[in-house]
Amino acid sequence: MQFFRELKRRKVIQTALIYLASAWLLLQVAELLLQMLEVPAWGLKLVFVLLAVGFPLALILSWMNQITPRGVERESDAPGAGVAAPVLSSGSAVSRQAAGADTVAPLPASATPTDRSIAVLPFDNMSDDPANVHFADGLSEELLNLLSRIRGLRVVARTSSFSFKGRQVNAATIAQELHVSHLLEGSVRKAGNRIRITAQLIRAADSSHAWSQSFDRDLTDIFAVQDEIAAAVTRELAIKLLGGVAPRSRPTDPEAYAHYLRGKHFFELASASGHEQAIAELDAAIAIDPGFAPAWATLGALYWAGANNSLIKYEAGSRRAREATEKALSLDPDLAEPLSMLGFLDVVEAVDVEGGTRRLERALALEPHNQRVLTRLANVALRRGSVDDAMRFCQQALRSDPLSPNAHAIYGNTCYFAGRLEEAEAMRRKVLALSPGWLSGHFHLGKVLLARGEKSAALAEVQQEQSDYWRQTGLALVNHALGQDAESDAALQALMKRDPGGIAYQMVQVHAFRGEIDLAFEWLARAGETHDSALLFTQVDPLLDNLHADPRWPAFLVRLGLTGQAIMPSVD
Repeated sequence: MQFFRELKRRKVIQTALIYLASAWLLLQVAELLLQMLEVPAWGLKLVFVLLAVGFPLALILSWMNQITPRGVERESDAPGAGVAAPVLSSGSAVSRQAAGADTVAPLPASATPTDRSIAVLPFDNMSDDPANVHFADGLSEELLNLLSRIRGLRVVARTSSFSFKGRQVNAATIAQELHVSHLLEGSVRKAGNRIRITAQLIRAADSSHAWSQSFDRDLTDIFAVQDEIAAAVTRELAIKLLGGVAPRSRPTDPEAYAHYLRGKHFFELASASGHEQAIAELDAAIAIDPGFAPAWATLGALYWAGANNSLIKYEAGSRRAREATEKALSLDPDLAEPLSMLGFLDVVEAVDVEGGTRRLERALALEPHNQRVLTRLANVALRRGSVDDAMRFCQQALRSDPLSPNAHAIYGNTCYFAGRLEEAEAMRRKVLALSPGWLSGHFHLGKVLLARGEKSAALAEVQQEQSDYWRQTGLALVNHALGQDAESDAALQALMKRDPGGIAYQMVQVHAFRGEIDLAFEWLARAGETHDSALLFTQVDPLLDNLHADPRWPAFLVRLGLTGQAIMPSVD
């Protein structure tokens, strides 16, 4: 089925039919002409042989190439390339982590490299202890975060720049794939309380060193070293010409910092086990340094993710997410991620929709290339029913971080709501290729396949879902579509045994899809009472289409303030 679908997507079948029809017509014309010219019988046989030889060649060319608005392109270069071996999308890096995956998602073209663009590569761990790799990675990530605060400097996000870790690739190739003009790389050697850091700023054009320096310090000076490196890079890239200044680190206890880095690592996995490990590490960091704002910010986002994946009770998770986020901002009001998180919570919980939107806009101004800020703005746009705005933010998020599972997930949702199901499927497959443990990954892929009418494939996907919460939701939907009502009912009953505060919107989806309109509206009312975050998608969710003709539908939208359009902030 997958191979047949790929033949259709690449228009191989269409090419075969056109070729055969054209060949038949050409043979008819050739027979008449050859008779008029009194050419022997072997002439027509020669034409037939040439057409027969050309047939497989035409199919091969159709498989390898496609016609786009820009002309004929290699299939691996086409933005819509969806299935087959991982290939290089136009203007973005290939995920070498995803080698062997079935799908590579189509990515929007990246920005053209300028003299003020940079990627921070993971620093090499030169220490004897392999466990210090977290320290080396953390240093690289913090330098990336520092540089991303500089207005006018485009900094490639961590997910993409770290994809080159452990690979022997020259600077020019990396810069070409990430579309940057400079690279920052280095090494870290840690022995006891002493560290030696070597950093190099490389010009991509000729692989020359624009700046290089080594630092021998006590571990307690790590944040001062980060500031020195960031300031040197800032000077070298002449950012001051744009009115910018060198950013400064947020110092903390070195042990707290190590816990924080491990917590961020586990958080990015978006898995059930990663959730528990991340909470433990962040709690340990905060216990050592209660004033370290980034740890509170990450903890807030972690609680919110846990609530939305039914890892913790929805009401408790939502409350803790807000408390931790507000704590982070009380310590540092200019942190973009918690600022966007608080704005997002204000919109979702209808506490202050206008004020929340302003917070999101300010976060975007602070870090215009932060993919989490951009994807939160995309979800807020969907709440307003503006799929085009959401698509715009998602495309910018992928330009900023071409290998981010989160950016692919939100873009996949947006494509699904827009009815662009082929792109949605490609995005969702890429999420699982980048992060196989991603909670809800198989559910959302199954939901896309269900919308495409591929019911058996959808069932196979939701059965692989690692989250019981998402798996039961998917089984209730897909089994109903297959006419397996008993199995659908069983999944629905299992779902209803979970935290009622966290399942309201999923119950709406199932009942609406099954045509149980009154029950769907009952659960919509509950979702409104609990401020279910998925209400963001009410206006655009195709699973709710059966509710649109009911007179209660427009009244519900008005009651929750889900109507009306708003101008969204622009992105670079």
